[in-house]
Amino acid sequence: MSSEDNGCLIIDDWPMMLDGSDYDRKQLLSLVRDNHSPFRDAWNVKSLIREVEAAVDDEVVDIPIVTRGSSNLGLHCRLSNKQDIVVRLGRSDVNEPDYDGPSMELILSGIELQVAVNGLLERIPDIPNSRPVHFRAPASISGRPLMVFEKKDGRANVWEESSPVGKGSLLAQAACIRASLFNFMVPRDFITKWLLLRTFNFIPEELPIPITFTRAFWTAVLAAMVEVTIGSERDMIGWESDNDTVGPKLIKAKQAVLSLIPHILPDCPDKERLCYRPVLEHGDFGIYNMCVAVDEPGGEARITSLFDWETGCTVPAHLADPEMTVLVDLTADEKGHPTITRVEDDATQEYPHEYMGHARQYLRVLYAHAPEFESAIAAGRDARHL
Repeated sequence: MSSEDNGCLIIDDWPMMLDGSDYDRKQLLSLVRDNHSPFRDAWNVKSLIREVEAAVDDEVVDIPIVTRGSSNLGLHCRLSNKQDIVVRLGRSDVNEPDYDGPSMELILSGIELQVAVNGLLERIPDIPNSRPVHFRAPASISGRPLMVFEKKDGRANVWEESSPVGKGSLLAQAACIRASLFNFMVPRDFITKWLLLRTFNFIPEELPIPITFTRAFWTAVLAAMVEVTIGSERDMIGWESDNDTVGPKLIKAKQAVLSLIPHILPDCPDKERLCYRPVLEHGDFGIYNMCVAVDEPGGEARITSLFDWETGCTVPAHLADPEMTVLVDLTADEKGHPTITRVEDDATQEYPHEYMGHARQYLRVLYAHAPEFESAIAAGRDARHL
């Protein structure tokens, strides 16, 4: 099985069978027992099954389906006690000689964040989630991170097969979930631990002022982010493999950005809580990261789980992202009004019209359940560009 280069991260291609056809995602356990694993030398399926069985103290009796995400494989496993679990295994091997992806520390923090978020979500009954039952950083199975979750009813990626009424129901449910995230008051201990690790890609190890949910604090955070991203002259910038350094022009640009920050952050003392309180962000809020169940043919679809929190973070409310991804991105413009992005160039004229309708419906429900969201978006319209 070959690999593909996803930026600087080398991930496995989808496996092929011995006859040259793509693996159809089904009956992995039976194939492995017959010594016909489609993954062959990429990673040892039997070793993974043994680890999972030890973690859940039960026997895996079936693996009905295997799915592929951008960074992970998902194995739907059935246990002898009739319980279903989802085993999520990284598609990238940190032991590969050419591996140049996230550091072990970043991978581990992503795993720990998902466990911590699960603890928070247990306090919010309006946000369905799947409880993790086992997790570890890359340590075995060829250096791949592993997480095991309880499986909720349903499956992901049901948008295209849903009826117009079903799509409307899914959008309304997703909007309510997003509103609950926006309205949730994130505990200070969670912010203290995760703010520096998961808010921005480039952030210093320490901040110049204590954590407070004020304009002054977030001004300091953004300034610190710029300082770390663009260091002193001749410092390295960007990926190490690019061999780029900071020059005089970039130093001038850095000073311009630093002087701009105080002018683009919302200055509304009477609404400081609205603009600067921390909000828990999923980071990849879309139908493909939601498990959807349908009780009976033609019945109403229910979102049973919002998963894949590995890109989660906390941001000030004025930078909260309302975006919901289906086949396009349903989102809001700088005034908080409905809009869509990522529309295919060859889309028909009816296509944008249809999805603008979806965007209006989604935001209407979102704002009804989180009235401050629209005001926060408008207040942060300039800061969002940074």
